[in-house]
Amino acid sequence: MIRVFVVDDHPAMREAICAELAREADLQVVGSAASAAQARQLLLTTPTDVAIIDLVLPDSTGSALIAALRPELPTTDFLVLSAYEDYDRIYSAILAGAVGYLGKAYVNGALAEAIREVRAGGSPMSSQIARKVLQAFHNIVKPQMPIGKLSDREQQILHILVTGRSYKEIATTLFISVETVRTHVRNIYRKLQVHSAEELKNRDVYRVV
Repeated sequence: MIRVFVVDDHPAMREAICAELAREADLQVVGSAASAAQARQLLLTTPTDVAIIDLVLPDSTGSALIAALRPELPTTDFLVLSAYEDYDRIYSAILAGAVGYLGKAYVNGALAEAIREVRAGGSPMSSQIARKVLQAFHNIVKPQMPIGKLSDREQQILHILVTGRSYKEIATTLFISVETVRTHVRNIYRKLQVHSAEELKNRDVYRVV
């Protein structure tokens, strides 16, 4: 049995979530709250496996609530269910300790399965939210990584090069000349400050610096 606690300040939404989950044989709604203060008080005394958290609460934010509770409830998973899907809120919730982030369209059908996924070790996200996270990776995180110094073509060549394929095979794959491959590889080595393909394999060129 998965014990679920619901935090949402809108009575109709909170009741709809609880009613949906109550129909599931393997889920048990152990409590609910309409504010961060109430949620904190109840969650600290109510054994909970998954806490469903709205991000906009009358006395705080869901992210702040998760950040405050996570150290005190290490076995509880926090799943955000929010009408807001902007990157700043998503990023704040993930940093606070949320293991999943869903749009409120998940109510009426898919929420129970998302809760089961959380308890199985997964991190469910609405497809639109996952797209925003990936876009942020490409636009914000990736440029800060060593690989972000490379052009798109150089990154293509790097991905193939570390698999051990020859310059000729790379040239054939990308429809370019072998000499062009050599030029790109020289630039890759210079930008990443390595001297051989073997050194590339032994070095974590994807880590954030």
